[in-house]
Amino acid sequence: MLKYLLAALLLPVAALAQNMDYGSVKLLKGWQAEDGSYQIALSFSLNEGWKTYWRTPGPAGLPPVFNWENSGNIGEVRYDWPTPEVIDQSGMITLGYHGTFVLPIHISPETDGPVRMAMTLNFGVCSDICVPAQAVFLARLDGSAADGVALIEAALLLGPQTEEISGLESIACTIEPSGNGYEITANLGFSEAIETPMTVIEYGTQEIWIDFTEVETEGGAITARAPMRYYGSGNMDMDMSAVTISVFGANRAVEIQGCPG
Repeated sequence: MLKYLLAALLLPVAALAQNMDYGSVKLLKGWQAEDGSYQIALSFSLNEGWKTYWRTPGPAGLPPVFNWENSGNIGEVRYDWPTPEVIDQSGMITLGYHGTFVLPIHISPETDGPVRMAMTLNFGVCSDICVPAQAVFLARLDGSAADGVALIEAALLLGPQTEEISGLESIACTIEPSGNGYEITANLGFSEAIETPMTVIEYGTQEIWIDFTEVETEGGAITARAPMRYYGSGNMDMDMSAVTISVFGANRAVEIQGCPG
């Protein structure tokens, strides 16, 4: 059984690269697009036997947390996660990565001009034990020189299929009271079956928590059910357009934004 250390590993501040026992994390400063936005990335290189986790890894994983609050001129940030591995961790299923992978990050500045980047990443790494780790990156993004272009462009092709090209034919979600919380059910229909699918339902607020799903399949039809808890005040008012559904199968992965009721 995995043991979790309570003390975080605090990495030294570095402009571009940080190395630890588990491996290294490097900032690729990327390039500036014609619309003034910046395409950067983090390049992870994990030593043999180590792994880290996807954005919603499951109960046995440590989800990554990004903090940009000390940065300047940052408007919106988007993370284009590559398709994770489905990992059996001592009988617990998690989503994550081994070896090397690149996480593209798209930054839209508040106003035209350079971005002062001060980003802290808190994330989990595991071998025979799991530990929380921290990486801090300081950089000025001004488009003066391209960096890591080929790596980032390749990584942008490794994410799940979008619904437009996935063969998604139908989608509907329902939410029903269940015990002390709720149950959310997603019914998906694809023109081509997804082999041994694992489905994750996410919602972009800490007030609503959605557990891993139980999945039933019949041909191209997938029914995914998950317990859901509401930790906000007042009545729950859920914007179904903010629901993200990811399906990870043996033959392909799909990410869907929004699930009408």
